[in-house]
Amino acid sequence: MKQTFTKIITFLKSPHHRDSFGNIKGREFLYLLLIAFAIVIPYALILDLAGVDEFDHKFDILIKKYKWLLVILGVLIAPLLEEPIYRLHLDFKKSSIWWSLGLSVFVISEAWITVVLLWIWLLFLLFKVSKGDQPNLKYSIFISSTLFALVHLMNFTDFDYAQYFYWVPFMVGAQFLIGLVLSYIRLNYGMKWAIIFHGVYNAILIIPAVYFYEV
Repeated sequence: MKQTFTKIITFLKSPHHRDSFGNIKGREFLYLLLIAFAIVIPYALILDLAGVDEFDHKFDILIKKYKWLLVILGVLIAPLLEEPIYRLHLDFKKSSIWWSLGLSVFVISEAWITVVLLWIWLLFLLFKVSKGDQPNLKYSIFISSTLFALVHLMNFTDFDYAQYFYWVPFMVGAQFLIGLVLSYIRLNYGMKWAIIFHGVYNAILIIPAVYFYEV
């Protein structure tokens, strides 16, 4: 697992595009999951101690009324939408950028500010690529992961951004870090594995919560 973690850190310091993708070996897939949860679980505990649980979360609402809809949304729909929106364009192909732009309309209803920022970023990339310029991959990974994280603010209901603006980086910090892991997977193994990993990661979080939830 240490070797996999080192590979991620090395990649983020100096990212690159692979010319061709192979499959993730089962052991590495497991290590990537363990790394993801080694990030998320302590982070969630710290936020809980800090009092972030005072903000209402849509997860609590959905799990009470629409348990298995929550599973479908989290395990299938979210990975199939979010990965192409936030990571497909990292290959800097015009077609990929257009796909990211087009699919982003499906998340605009409640996260329109973040989506507008995404559009500005994607249009900037499209302009650069159209001119024949190569965008900075490292900046692109961090910006896309930031936007991926910020879109998860829509999970919180009745959140007063003006009053609690200082909480925002902490509320979505885990998603930002997971976005970096998913960027590593997308650029080293392809979109298919980024979607699969995202789905498995969400399944491990959501299915036990749904199954053991008591009304």
